[in-house]
Formats: sequence, C-alpha cells, structure tokens
Amino acid sequence: MVAHTLVVGGTGMLSGLCEALAGDGGRLSFLSRQACGPDGFACDYYDPAAFTAALDAAVARAGPINLAVAWFHTLKIEAPRLLAERVEGRLFQVLGSAAADPSHPWRLETAQRVAEDLPGCDLRQVVLGFKAEPTGSRWLTNNEISAGVLDAVRSDRPLTIIGQTKPWSAKP
Repeated sequence: MVAHTLVVGGTGMLSGLCEALAGDGGRLSFLSRQACGPDGFACDYYDPAAFTAALDAAVARAGPINLAVAWFHTLKIEAPRLLAERVEGRLFQVLGSAAADPSHPWRLETAQRVAEDLPGCDLRQVVLGFKAEPTGSRWLTNNEISAGVLDAVRSDRPLTIIGQTKPWSAKP
C-alpha cells in the first residue's frame, strides 16, 4: 500500500483510475481544473504558482507523494518538473500517442528529462496508443486508458503502451 498517491488529471480520462486507487487504501489526492471534494485540488497546470500551491496543499493534507500519475497535454510547461521534484517514489508519466511516432524517436527520451537529476523520483512512462478493429482504428476510451494505467502502476514496468502504436500508419 502506498501512503500518498497523487493523480494529475484525475477528473477526466483518469477518473476510473482514481476510483480504483481509492479502493487500494492509503491517501489519494488529485489535481485538475475541476477538482472538488476533500481529495481534489483545483488548479491550472499552465500556471506554475497555482500548480505549486495545489501541490503544497495536497502534501500538507496527505503527506509526501509516494506515487504520482500525471497526464499533461504538453511537457513544455513547468508543471511536470515541479511535480517530479516533489515525488518521493514512483512517477507514472502518461504520454499521448505522439510519443511513439517513429518519425520523432527522441520524444520518449526527451520526456524522461522531467525527472533528470532527481534521485527520489523513479520515472515510469505510459504511452497511449489506439485500437485497430475490423471497421478501422479508434482512439482509446477513458475506461481503457484508466484500466491500462492501473495495470502499469500495479505491474511497475518502466514503459507501458496501452493499445497499440504499430503500425503507425494505422492510427485514426
């Protein structure tokens, strides 16, 4: 059991993950634009001061962050690094399918830099793919994403791909 789990983006596609993690025991916090309740901290992660204040509030309420799962639409902001600096354990970085684009093979490595020189942060990556079906391909549903991220957390692999990313030409 993890003492304090923090999820960034826990009211959208990761809401099912939050429900599952809440059943695991420990303390759960989540940060999002529409967070509510005692476990939720509303913030805009594009605003470093607001994001830092929300992190501080979560840590003050539930203690050090031992496990974090974070979905940021972009890593070209301060929030991913601000979170990584606060994690004292595992950080699961949820990445869009573009991280698997074979014409940009450096994207996964670039994304890993969020935890560079942070010995307390043990980074894991989860890449969201797509599903190929007889009628064509489609993006993953929120339930598929939550279940896949939960599996990644429980199996603790360094890299997890949910769905598929190959062949790249088959993406929706």
